[in-house]
Amino acid sequence: MALPKFDYIAAKSIDEACSALASNPDGGKLIAGGVSLLRVMKFRIMSPDVLVDVKSIPGLRYIACDHDVLRIGATATSSDVLKSPDVASECPLLSHAIARIATAAVRNWATVVGNICVGHTASDPSAALLALDAELVIASPSGERVLPIAEFFTGHMSTALEEAELVREIRVPRRKEPTGMSYLAHAGRAAMETPLIAVGVALTGSESKCTGASIALAGAAETPVRLSRAEQALVDCRLDERAIQNAASIAAEDCAPDSDVYASAEYRRRLVGVYVRDALRAAANRVGGAK
Repeated sequence: MALPKFDYIAAKSIDEACSALASNPDGGKLIAGGVSLLRVMKFRIMSPDVLVDVKSIPGLRYIACDHDVLRIGATATSSDVLKSPDVASECPLLSHAIARIATAAVRNWATVVGNICVGHTASDPSAALLALDAELVIASPSGERVLPIAEFFTGHMSTALEEAELVREIRVPRRKEPTGMSYLAHAGRAAMETPLIAVGVALTGSESKCTGASIALAGAAETPVRLSRAEQALVDCRLDERAIQNAASIAAEDCAPDSDVYASAEYRRRLVGVYVRDALRAAANRVGGAK
């Protein structure tokens, strides 16, 4: 299917990109790799009048690990993230999610920031970053603000970005306690499909006592979500099979999937229980050990 007609602006700075968006408040969209955006444009899910390309803006393609935080720039590609030893060491959960995205050719072009900014409910990076308590640095003509990723998704294909804003950077806090992480996704018939459901898990503490739990889910609600009741069920508990099964049951109860042409709501709910259980098992085995 052919793309709809649009104008194209290659921005050379963040200010220029924000100004271009401000000049087209009803029909402007940012593009970096363009993989996710062009796909939904082909199906007329989005039909922007203007695409503002940020790929040529200097200084936005980086991955840096500071004392307290891992930072990913707006034009860092999925391959950049996947190849980063800092990401592999500090956030293996994110590495596992990125590895699921399409093919190497697509990952070489697609950006992580671009993926999450489309706002797809079943995005692989979104589930991982939500479990990792990531924050987004959002630039606008008036300055910058920092937004937790938990507040970023407002609906399917909808985010909290204002008309003239762009995500300049993803920040992931470095874990100070022993942490076990796991990422699992069910993609239906083809490994490269958008997942029916995806689960990201991070557990802190030890096998004898869980001191903190993050369980994020994509594909089983209108937006990627954290499963707070299932998380609380694990805190101060031994990470044994009984606690894991209980948390997985709560997760299946608390999710709110819809039926579509790919799967029924009931099937997705059953997947949530199985994949949360398996992700928790894997993360529990990695607490304080191999990631």
